[in-house]
Amino acid sequence: MKWMNPAIVALCFLATGCSHLSVTKDVLTPDYLLAKGSKQITFLGDNDHPRFSEDNDKLIYTSRGRSSHKGSQIYEMDLAKNKERRVTFSDGDAFDAIYISASEILYSSTTDEIKESPLLNKNFDKEYPPSDLYMSDLYGTEIVRLTQQPGYDGQSLFMTHALKPAILFTSRRGGLTGIYRLDLKNLPVSLISAEKDKDKRYPTLSPDAKQLVWVEKDLKTNTQSLVAFKLKEKIPVVLKSQEGEYRDLQFAPRPPARLFYSILRKGEKQWQLEAYDLEKQCTQVVFKGNDSLASPVVSNESQERLAFTRSFQDKKQIYIVTLPADLGPCLEPAPSDTLKK
Repeated sequence: MKWMNPAIVALCFLATGCSHLSVTKDVLTPDYLLAKGSKQITFLGDNDHPRFSEDNDKLIYTSRGRSSHKGSQIYEMDLAKNKERRVTFSDGDAFDAIYISASEILYSSTTDEIKESPLLNKNFDKEYPPSDLYMSDLYGTEIVRLTQQPGYDGQSLFMTHALKPAILFTSRRGGLTGIYRLDLKNLPVSLISAEKDKDKRYPTLSPDAKQLVWVEKDLKTNTQSLVAFKLKEKIPVVLKSQEGEYRDLQFAPRPPARLFYSILRKGEKQWQLEAYDLEKQCTQVVFKGNDSLASPVVSNESQERLAFTRSFQDKKQIYIVTLPADLGPCLEPAPSDTLKK
């Protein structure tokens, strides 16, 4: 297929009237995002992991492949002014940035790990780069290193609490990939969940802060599940499994508990965006098309906006679109359909 214009992309949005069966097909249509007033946010480099600021006026994200740097660095975009600026100037890669306040961010970086163990980290696993967690102001001038354990620390999220603020993150330690907790007051790190023959990644916290959800990969069967973990009871529950590959988990900030993620479904060629309502146990396709769509994140405002990445010509660019209230039918069969079978 010859692409005449990068603005023409195969996207099928269920709210436009596509049939329920269309989620299993690549349908060539005009770009719904551009046609309905959505906005492409980035144009330079290869961008990923967007996150809204506390006031929803800015986005922070990772960008690589720029003229001034090839590796990953953190950028911030002022959405009102449509102006971006570089935040980090690390020697290594900086990635997975999130806001933890109006003036501070949290991110991962390979800078110190590679310097401290250059021979050990010469040919590292790109999926789990040797990295630590860092806290910084929004100008990268005041930086605090939070973790120093050899291995991978990333995919972090911030738990607000008046007395016990904490960071939850993915860490690969001693050959195990699991979910850990960092107490920001005293900086001890404690294990939440890790198991032999299972990788646990992409933790995200529900709006009521009562449960975590992560991606769990069984290394023996090579299958993946979405697992909910109640923090008080410490009970894991499988929400969904064996649909394909999951990644980029993120709860919408406002109730109900709606989990957004990207998924490469079995038999599909491209990643698509889906949402899962934990209470209704309902999966809905948000966007799907001929290009891979990933890293969804929802703003914390009454008229919610969705930021995500779209892959085109081997690079990712960030888009924002207003999230409709109705995302279409559930992918799960209705109870009546189950009884008929």
